[in-house]
Amino acid sequence: MKCLYCKKEYTTSLKKNFKPFCSERCRSLDLSNWLNEKNVISSTLDPEDNYD
Repeated sequence: MKCLYCKKEYTTSLKKNFKPFCSERCRSLDLSNWLNEKNVISSTLDPEDNYD
């Protein structure tokens, strides 16, 4: 598998399972990007639609 953050190949282990990331570090860095709004979902929301 390839890590979604660093793109490095990795194998899953039973002890440390950070899927779809290779490590806790990559998982934390990706989360940080979302929280700092470096990663965003690019579609716009229509105020007329009901999203519930």
